[in-house]
Amino acid sequence: MHRTASLLLICILLSAGCLSAPPQQEENVRLITPPEGFSLFDGQGTYVGIIGNETPDIPANYSMGIVTIPPGNATPLHRLIGSTEFVSLIGGAAEIRCDNHTVTAREGETVLLPAGVLQSIASVGTTDLRYVDAVQPPFTAAIEISGDDLAALNMATDGVPVVIPDPRAGMAWDMGSDMMIYTLANPVLMKEMALPIDYSVAYVELLPGGSIGYNRLKGSSEVILVISGEVEVFTPEGNAIRVPAGSAAYVQPDRMKGYRNVAAANATMLSFVDPAWTLEKTEMLE
Repeated sequence: MHRTASLLLICILLSAGCLSAPPQQEENVRLITPPEGFSLFDGQGTYVGIIGNETPDIPANYSMGIVTIPPGNATPLHRLIGSTEFVSLIGGAAEIRCDNHTVTAREGETVLLPAGVLQSIASVGTTDLRYVDAVQPPFTAAIEISGDDLAALNMATDGVPVVIPDPRAGMAWDMGSDMMIYTLANPVLMKEMALPIDYSVAYVELLPGGSIGYNRLKGSSEVILVISGEVEVFTPEGNAIRVPAGSAAYVQPDRMKGYRNVAAANATMLSFVDPAWTLEKTEMLE
């Protein structure tokens, strides 16, 4: 399997003391600084993990990271047995095969692949393809079937990818003149789409100085992944962490927090809420 060797190496290094697992933490908000990425697909790409094996103390029913594939390279044909894959492009262009369907996607577009489909993602632009990749249930080496094992599996599917072409064309939540939130995927609010996931994802834009006041998600955790700029997450207790582009913050369920853009340019981020976000579970502090 293409990720198996890298995962085994990480486990060996952890057991040998060369790498240390993150300590158990009780803070309201935790900064996640991704480790160095590792090679994927026989060297055709790299993966930087954010949620998953890199954060064993964070409870999540999905794994998530950033994949980079240079132009002309592609993931080999494979299936993820029993797990869906959420692909949100943050750079470059992709040609995504999903069983008998092929989708061309560019920066800002999102494609959701059903569980078990025969798939491949190719970098077809002139710059590196970069995408946020979330797998639910979380990725393990056992679920990835490729190469000669595909024929032995003797499995036939005809899955249809879910394509979200423009984050600003969907549900918009106006948080004032300096912040906008756009729902990308939400199985509760988008029931007509029959999304095969339990979490929700929103795209967030903040102008310089833009912020949202203290709020709490009752019963749901949140991971914010900063795509561009720098975002500060702050709490009523006076704690604050700065999250630069490429890093993330984990907020435990029922914890009060706020966000602000502390950069001189616009900031963008993805918000993963698990279980999926609803207005009823959101509490704002006056």
